[in-house]
Amino acid sequence: MKKIILLSLLLVPLFVFAEEQTFVVEGVEEPQWKDFAPVAYVDVKEPKGLVKFNDVIAYWYKRKVEFDNGIENCRAIEKTEDRVACYQDLKVKQYQKNSDYNARIEAMERARMNPQAVQDSTMNMYPINGLLNNFSKFQPNELQ
Repeated sequence: MKKIILLSLLLVPLFVFAEEQTFVVEGVEEPQWKDFAPVAYVDVKEPKGLVKFNDVIAYWYKRKVEFDNGIENCRAIEKTEDRVACYQDLKVKQYQKNSDYNARIEAMERARMNPQAVQDSTMNMYPINGLLNNFSKFQPNELQ
């Protein structure tokens, strides 16, 4: 009997802490902001002071406000089927916004890179060999 009580005292806290907090409204699980935002911006606050000039924080704050408004609009729907459809639509929009955001970031990174170095196929990891290849490009045809 002591073993059973001891075992139950050890296992109950594990189950309590292992279960993730999800919001279920009348049998419908709501999407969570943490599923769509980067970890650094899950608890983003309204940018104030010098932080308001940070475009990234402002972007994620605006998205969080829009997401919260979308959740409130979905909660206001009375029919369960329509509410589920509203949540699914909200999820799809958030995933699309994440894809668009990632594509913009990748495009900006590519633009920051030196376009000539990216396009020049003669350059390789060995700087001397790359310099020799570049040097040979500028030689007269009869010397090549």
